[in-house]
Amino acid sequence: MQPTTHNPKTLIVGAGLAGCTLAWRLHRAGLAFQVIGSSTMPSAAKVAAGIINPVTGRWMTKSWRFDDFAPEAANYYAEIEQMFSIRLYHPLPAVRFCLNADDAKRAKRRCRNPRYDNVLDGFEEVPSENCDFENPHGSFRIEGVAYVDLPLYIQSMRARLLAEGHYEDTVFEHQALKQNESGWFYKGQGYERVIFCEGAALKENPWFNDLPLTPAKGETLLCRSDGLDLHGELHHHGKWLLPYPDGSFRIGATYDESDLTPESTEAAREELCEAFQAMTRRPQALTILDQPAGLRPSTTDARPFLGAHPRKRGLYIFNGLGSKGASLSPTLSRELIEYIHEGKALDPDTDIKRFF
Repeated sequence: MQPTTHNPKTLIVGAGLAGCTLAWRLHRAGLAFQVIGSSTMPSAAKVAAGIINPVTGRWMTKSWRFDDFAPEAANYYAEIEQMFSIRLYHPLPAVRFCLNADDAKRAKRRCRNPRYDNVLDGFEEVPSENCDFENPHGSFRIEGVAYVDLPLYIQSMRARLLAEGHYEDTVFEHQALKQNESGWFYKGQGYERVIFCEGAALKENPWFNDLPLTPAKGETLLCRSDGLDLHGELHHHGKWLLPYPDGSFRIGATYDESDLTPESTEAAREELCEAFQAMTRRPQALTILDQPAGLRPSTTDARPFLGAHPRKRGLYIFNGLGSKGASLSPTLSRELIEYIHEGKALDPDTDIKRFF
């Protein structure tokens, strides 16, 4: 079927975190676009905790480009909050407990490193008396931590895009996308370019499925425990505990590359419950309210996928945000639009040219 018209439009495939953020950037820039993506498809953002944390991993390293990403993310979500009259961005104190002597040595070195001055707030050898957590090796506080309510963000963004006629809540059919001399057309509508933001579903994409995406299933528990007071702080003790204003908290997260089904599992529930009891000084009664599961769109080199297809003109990708999408998506969506519309170079760490 030939297109009825060919407008200089962008088609965004996928309505998760990447797709919605990219769509809003295009909207604010006054550029024509359409989003196609099913709300019934598994989405990492619907279950993600949305944590923004400057110091992560076993080696306690500063997150990649954190000093660039964090301020822009805070400003971006503040704009969305104002536009939609919702609360998305929640700064909160954070404490991380060292699990062994090597952890403690590493943490002390980090606290002395000037590069970490704006994100670490000193090492504490002795725990406070009211601490409910096992702490034989000391702890340290992390500055600049926040969480973003990603389910609310996605829900609000989709509703706005739908109301304005920019969003079709349906499954995208790759075989229906065809190329002609002037661009691409899909079910009678022409587009100048198509940007794929499909998350872990990238494996179904016939143009970009050779990129080294390594999806990983993550599960968390939404809980209550009347005997535990997190004092409104994120606690990291092997697993993390994220408090919410209503007194509930999230325990997370598991990491499984072998099981890529969308359903929650008993094995993950047991792992998280055991981790919770191991980190507390005394047994705590735990009431489980929910157990969300999702697939993280992780990559082999822990860097996102941005850029143009090497052979198919007009096809682009924005994917691979992994577990850090809340902090990465505002900046990287802007950088991709500037690359497409202004010819600005992408960060070599994100440009998919690194694989070709």
